[in-house]
Amino acid sequence: MSSLSERIYFASPIWLQQLAVSSYGWLWYRRRMSRHFYRLVAEYQSRDNWTREQFLAYQEKQLLQLLETADGSPYYQAIFRVSRVDWQLPAFKILAGLPFLSKETLRTRARDLVTQNPVPNSTSVFKSSGTTGTPTEIYYSPEFHALELAVPAVRNLGWAGVSYHSRRVMFGVRKVCRFDQDKPPFWRFSPAEDLAYASVYHLSPKNIPAYLDFLRTYRPDMIMGYPSALHTIAQYAMEHNDKPAPAKAIFTTSETVTEGHRQTIESAWQCKIYDRYGAVEGCMLAFQCEHGRYHVSPEVGIIEIVNTEGYPCSLGELGEVVCTGLQNLLQPLIRYRTGDVARWAIDQTCPCGRQMPILELIEGRVEDICITSDGRQMLRFDTVFKGVENIREAQVVQEQLDLFTICLVPADTFEEHDIQKIKDNMRLHAGEVRVDVHLVDQIERTASGKFRAVICKLRQDEKDRVLNRVSE
Repeated sequence: MSSLSERIYFASPIWLQQLAVSSYGWLWYRRRMSRHFYRLVAEYQSRDNWTREQFLAYQEKQLLQLLETADGSPYYQAIFRVSRVDWQLPAFKILAGLPFLSKETLRTRARDLVTQNPVPNSTSVFKSSGTTGTPTEIYYSPEFHALELAVPAVRNLGWAGVSYHSRRVMFGVRKVCRFDQDKPPFWRFSPAEDLAYASVYHLSPKNIPAYLDFLRTYRPDMIMGYPSALHTIAQYAMEHNDKPAPAKAIFTTSETVTEGHRQTIESAWQCKIYDRYGAVEGCMLAFQCEHGRYHVSPEVGIIEIVNTEGYPCSLGELGEVVCTGLQNLLQPLIRYRTGDVARWAIDQTCPCGRQMPILELIEGRVEDICITSDGRQMLRFDTVFKGVENIREAQVVQEQLDLFTICLVPADTFEEHDIQKIKDNMRLHAGEVRVDVHLVDQIERTASGKFRAVICKLRQDEKDRVLNRVSE
């Protein structure tokens, strides 16, 4: 919704807001659940049990088409000329010789990446908020938009035994209530989708009982949303013996799911979490199967994991995720630096039998890698809170090379000695560093409602200086 429509929406009474959400949901449903959707679902289902060789053959064929189409955009015409692309080479070799596409280039030159001029009238342009000024513009054709639902329908919902026809509740980014609304309902309905969209901005201890009452009445088959929001509800439910109605499956996205969060959420809703890894850019998708392993969908994009020098990482080695989307021919993203950090699983087999590549760990963002004075790079701080069970939320912020701030939302049973335990654990984890622990009522979310467990405030040149010194 535009800023004007948002102002009108939030100034309206709840019944009119509900009518607006219903209408918007119907239009949204019609666009995405189109003829493209059902065709794509059938195609992805037919490839679900392909061999690795079949997936590679598909990727090579689709990549060649993508490269040839990209040559029609102003940006890639220049890139291919500078890179002296030899079109007689195999597609994968051409790809390996191309430079990375940065987020900054995508932000500032999004239109130059588009392969059709004028842009078709049926195109939708979506903007991701990101963490820096200018939003990223992603161009979606109707078919590419349908793919955003079709692939998860097969490899996320389908693997969990549910579908988009199942009743669901979404705890996501959209602001469906006024910020100052202090009484329920904190949710709005989209009947066309059999969906209730619940606000993540009103999850205070005062309001959570109303959410739980609603969940027991509405009885959704599946729960979707940010893991931090679901954990807030689940933790309250377990502490107060006030559980929601059991669900068939839970689908999380956009944030790293910690093991502690997983256990609490699954206990509250009495079903499994099926996490999803993707982004608005649409150049990669990975889903957890019933055995908890992250399978990449090879038809969506080619994923590379590279080290700080830009070279491929070995299996099990942590690096930055670089992806080439294979399906967006309108705005190709070739070797796009996502800023995410992950690693390939050393064991590329899974009891489920599917032969899609397996990501072992999706850690977070490159800019949130903390570094110690001895050159160790860290993203996860789970062990810092080992033995301290009475914390609702925690965020680790690296202020300086030897200074960390830990923000905690304490539970009622939190005591002074827990602070010392956390400081001791932190020093065992990160070495001789200074640790400040701040108790807060809540931890601030990003503009899009996401929770960041780790924030590093060091500049990249500071990190590079430490790494260079250690390697000498």
